[in-house]
Amino acid sequence: MNITFISLFPEDMEQYFVKGIIKKIVDKGVVSLSFLDLRTFATDKHRRVDDYPFGKKQGMLLKVDVLDRALASIENIDQKRLIYLCPSGDIFDQKMAEQFSLECRDIVFIIGYYEGVDDRIFNLYDIQRVSMGNFVLSSGELAAMTVADSVIRLLPGALGNQLSAKEDSISMGLIEYPQYTHPRSYQNLDVPDVVVSGDHEKLRQWRLKESLQRTLERRPLLLQHYNGDMLTDVVKDRINSCKE
Repeated sequence: MNITFISLFPEDMEQYFVKGIIKKIVDKGVVSLSFLDLRTFATDKHRRVDDYPFGKKQGMLLKVDVLDRALASIENIDQKRLIYLCPSGDIFDQKMAEQFSLECRDIVFIIGYYEGVDDRIFNLYDIQRVSMGNFVLSSGELAAMTVADSVIRLLPGALGNQLSAKEDSISMGLIEYPQYTHPRSYQNLDVPDVVVSGDHEKLRQWRLKESLQRTLERRPLLLQHYNGDMLTDVVKDRINSCKE
């Protein structure tokens, strides 16, 4: 898979991916990353990429002609998934990340700024709007990097132990169970005995129970997608009441 970012600050974005797990995945050849500077596709002497919206003099929009040239410069652009991060898009979640990774289709992120983009770009290209939630960011870089990170780690061969991705609690529709490390006791707070018991089946049951309890308390609607063990009628009634 190749992932391309069209941005005003490509160097800043690139720095995020040159360390940690993502760098290791890139070095393994599982994914390649490209960063395009939108300003290189501006044709005037000032390299302007934005202008005032018609009808008002507030905010700025990225120009459709500049965006068009940037997208047209990408080989086989019509075969790639184009994503524009904005509040009006489909909410990004683990299910969407899994879909993108399973398709293994090249992705192009269009990074928005200011008031957004000239809407005509959506007439010229098949662009999917994706949202991180009901809030506004100063620009789309953080959102695009978040989506990319989430998708990359799910690609086949990305993680040394592929079960690590599959067993992430949120992938199962649950919030993660509590975890502990040394010291075993601290300020009269002890690690639960089952965690250090060495009984793998009891530990599995405890982790599942804790995950279900936390999910019910904090994100009950996640449980509507959960089909595993221990989902009692009481829990199901609670989920249904949250939907109403």
